[in-house]
Amino acid sequence: MNKILKSLIIASTFVSVGANELVDKIEKFKWDNIDVTYIQDDKFPTYNVTIFFADGAIKDGRTKGVTKMMFDLLESGTNRFSLNEIADNLEFYGVSTSSNVTHEFSSYTYSGLAKDVIPTTKKICHIFRDAVYPNQELSKAKKSLIAQRQNLVSNHGELASTAFRSISLKGTPYVSDVRGRLHDIKRIKRSYLQSRLKYFRDDVKKKVYITGPRSLLKVKNIITDECGFNAKASFIRRLDTEVKEIKKFNPEKPLIHFVEVPKANQAQVRAGVYIAKKQDPGFENLEFMSQYLGGGFTSILVKELRTKRGLTYSAWATAGMQKDYGRSILSTFTKEETVGQMVQEVVKILKDNSEATNISMEEIEKVRKAVKGGFAFQFQKPSSFMRQLVSLDNSQVDIKRFLEYTESVDKISQEDVAKTVYAAFPYDKVQIVVLGDKSMKKALSKIGKIKTYSYKNFL
Repeated sequence: MNKILKSLIIASTFVSVGANELVDKIEKFKWDNIDVTYIQDDKFPTYNVTIFFADGAIKDGRTKGVTKMMFDLLESGTNRFSLNEIADNLEFYGVSTSSNVTHEFSSYTYSGLAKDVIPTTKKICHIFRDAVYPNQELSKAKKSLIAQRQNLVSNHGELASTAFRSISLKGTPYVSDVRGRLHDIKRIKRSYLQSRLKYFRDDVKKKVYITGPRSLLKVKNIITDECGFNAKASFIRRLDTEVKEIKKFNPEKPLIHFVEVPKANQAQVRAGVYIAKKQDPGFENLEFMSQYLGGGFTSILVKELRTKRGLTYSAWATAGMQKDYGRSILSTFTKEETVGQMVQEVVKILKDNSEATNISMEEIEKVRKAVKGGFAFQFQKPSSFMRQLVSLDNSQVDIKRFLEYTESVDKISQEDVAKTVYAAFPYDKVQIVVLGDKSMKKALSKIGKIKTYSYKNFL
């Protein structure tokens, strides 16, 4: 017990001291029209650079998946180097690269040894400026993606999550999968990728996030002069969209979206809703509620569905906001013969926990200790802190508010948790998706109205 208490004290101290020290090290300046955030880190001779673009997959329009493929295949070849030559060069310098595409924003990250940042940044800039997306590499990538989409039918968990996104976000610009579906992937051409890269270079507002020794700042002229980024680029994706139609369901008879997969031997269950920006309960409440409801083996969902009723092995739930929208997701699975009971229990749990009188103070205190203890580990490395900073900047959340999270957690009450459960998982409006064999429909029809889909609709 003393060891646990000591760990919590150390963690709390690290939050207040370590995090604030990092904040004190944040420097902001401009390189031409590019906003730069820099955190000096001399502990190791390494660096981490993230180039943030203020637009994402919403740009895709009719053919989904173009933006993600454009970033994924950046290193597939330029007018001077082949994919293998680029890979060999980056490997020689021990460089790690990755990209992230959401509906609202995109980013490209590279990291390595500080002594090699100049030649590495030159190579990265060359790629951004001169990527040509060779037809041979594009063809290989499309074949691989098509095979992955077709194989979704054998990955029921992934397929259920894909279907849930499409169904729960219907009527919003965020409904599509950023990867695109089969018909999208087949349509993508080399010219689409080249045009999208040009758009991101010329039109989209950029930010650069850097961690490492101060010597890294000498990459300024390379990024501004050699990446081909337009100094006047100013487009920022702004979109606050409301759901066109929010249907109200009777909590005793919710509408069930059933995705039929032949010979499925278990039922995948998903539940949640789209959260409009004006309905945002605040990230403090959402993170706390997520931990309380479905944040691990001590969560309410696991206790009720696994421990008490033996309906599943695991269950989790989470909810969060991006800049212009948010969503909630509850995920679990069960046997065919218990699918009806599972759906009813999920709705009952959400309903019960939307009332403060059903939430025990003992559970609240347990979650309070867990989230405060885990919060500190987000600041272990400046690069981890920087990733959090990118997310906060995009969501327009002040870093000071984030650092006051543990203080906010101390104020969260049973009433706050109940209100947030209903805001994120309203039992009378929640979208429920069940994926399984058609034999499961009989049990589900006893609960309420069913709308049936073929799994092929989501490939």
